[in-house]
Amino acid sequence: MKKAGGIQFVAGVIAGAAIFGSSAAVAAGILAQPKTAAAVIDGNTVDLKGYVIDGAHYFQLRDLSEKLAPGGKDFSVTWDAQGNRVIIDTSKGYGGNTMTPASTPTPAATENERQPAMAIDDMKAEIIRLANLERAKAGLPGLQVLPELMQTAQAKADDMLANGYYGHTSPTYGTSSQMIRAAVPWAGPCAENLAPWTKTPAEAFAGWLESPEHHAIMLRPFYTHTGVGIVEGKDGGYWWVQHFTGA
Repeated sequence: MKKAGGIQFVAGVIAGAAIFGSSAAVAAGILAQPKTAAAVIDGNTVDLKGYVIDGAHYFQLRDLSEKLAPGGKDFSVTWDAQGNRVIIDTSKGYGGNTMTPASTPTPAATENERQPAMAIDDMKAEIIRLANLERAKAGLPGLQVLPELMQTAQAKADDMLANGYYGHTSPTYGTSSQMIRAAVPWAGPCAENLAPWTKTPAEAFAGWLESPEHHAIMLRPFYTHTGVGIVEGKDGGYWWVQHFTGA
């Protein structure tokens, strides 16, 4: 491999990724998911071990260093805000995080630019995963995904957006219990958690954790099945619906 004077990452893969060592991956906890991403170095494609945390791609500098030269090599890291990319220069040593002077974004804008959008199905799966982690902390069995509840939760989310309301009683389907029991004849106790205008599963779930009522719903031992619905609102945020039931 030739000596790399500058390195550009494939757009949309790990461009603008955050940089940290292995201790940070551990600190990120259960939200860190291993993932391999491709990078192009002087026209050569290499694979870098990384992590996905809340939809954003992260990698470790020491892994990149091993790709540059045997035994690693000192290099500088620059965030090119205008080009929306990370540039690594092996011709000089690391001198602190720098940004190109033209068009320096605010931290909030940078985070939004760096985070790729999660697919709706992935966001649904993440809500269920977080709920089951919370139940596991309380010594409770995980909730099983029920296709009928996936359908009712999505129908409720779509109905709220279409009819311009936010609440547990639908003008189309009635109460959440009526809606669930119409789709699941054997359903006993039923419940519904709602969250408006948040942009990630972590934000929606954090709101439920902060609410004693919503938190209690996800920890009720007699609930055995769940389903999640998500719809994007006009402001770019999402409306979230989680349905629960048990026999």
